[in-house]
Amino acid sequence: MNIKTIIIEDEVNARKALINMLSFYCPEVEIAGHAASVKEGIALIEKTSPNLLLLDVHLPDGTGFDLVKKIKKKDFKIVFITAYDQYALKAIKLSALDYLLKPVKPDELRLAISKVQEAIESEERINLQIDTCIDNFSKASQDKKIILNTIDNLFVIEVKHLIRCEASENYTNIFIEGKNKIMISKTLKEFEEMLSAYGFFRIHQSHLINLQYVDSYEKKGGGNVRLKTGERVPVSTRRKENFLKVLKSIS
Repeated sequence: MNIKTIIIEDEVNARKALINMLSFYCPEVEIAGHAASVKEGIALIEKTSPNLLLLDVHLPDGTGFDLVKKIKKKDFKIVFITAYDQYALKAIKLSALDYLLKPVKPDELRLAISKVQEAIESEERINLQIDTCIDNFSKASQDKKIILNTIDNLFVIEVKHLIRCEASENYTNIFIEGKNKIMISKTLKEFEEMLSAYGFFRIHQSHLINLQYVDSYEKKGGGNVRLKTGERVPVSTRRKENFLKVLKSIS
């Protein structure tokens, strides 16, 4: 994702240095503009709605703190920039906000931007999870959605489109109608607990299936389920009896 960023810094050379470093070391940053005072900064924030402020503590017409106080909707991250100022640094540290000391070093800028990106992505995930939860609360069983969280992505999938789940040690491969399989770092048991109430049945130690995708049960070869996708999935001996009872009840 691009991080829409504005730089509020009155020192021309410091501002140019930041722009150059961001362009070279932080390709995910989109510089939406820059300002040299509190007044200009407020106008620029209102105009661009940034994700991030790189904000100098000391400005000609006030401080970065003055600017933040005047902004009503603070839906952005802030990294303060300051020369060594013990009073300002204490205030920033106590508030658990990030800061960069002048002259800004490339590796420290890179680290600060990485933290911002992680925070934004985490916030987006939390918002999506909350929205999905609220949505699920008001939907019928057949329209429920599940969030599948991987290292790189957050997928929101309608439960009815999950075909089956297959154990892979402490991971689970999720097979979805019309999509590539997704590997999730949760056990099959966790998915069984989540999905059993929505028409899923664990037919084998390694397999959990959506009963809506069952095409037939094949007795030969120890017992296999043939799915509507054409796949065959084994049924364990100890689960066969319960599975056949469930299958008869829905047929």
